[in-house]
Amino acid sequence: MEPISLLLTAIVSGAAAALEPTTKQAVKDAYEGLKALIKRKWGEVSIEPVERDPKSVKRRDVLKEDLEKAGAAPDEQMMRQAQELIRAVKEHAPQAAQAAGISLSELEAAGSINVRELVGNNISVNKLKAGKDINIEGLRSENPPVR
Repeated sequence: MEPISLLLTAIVSGAAAALEPTTKQAVKDAYEGLKALIKRKWGEVSIEPVERDPKSVKRRDVLKEDLEKAGAAPDEQMMRQAQELIRAVKEHAPQAAQAAGISLSELEAAGSINVRELVGNNISVNKLKAGKDINIEGLRSENPPVR
């Protein structure tokens, strides 16, 4: 996944999770950290419209356009923060990302990817790339096997 798309995925999934009243502090902290970094690096880029409606594809498109116009070239620190947020959302609030229409299945990481305790009805892991290791533990489908 190219850097701007990874950044957008992190922003939208973080914004969706932040709207949930039961979201864990780890997700909130990672999201606030990414927002602060974006504001510091690209102050003219506003993510508030996406925060108000993370499901809106039009708002995401505007944010992507704003990032591109600002010459946003996410650096290593930005990518680490975005990946930390995605990891926190995956671990603590994956339903929020799914509700916003974000697939956390097509991810690319410079380092390792760790997925733990993933349970669902239709689990699909596609296009997962890691610079080091991919560790998947506790992958379980709630659908009964077809015989």
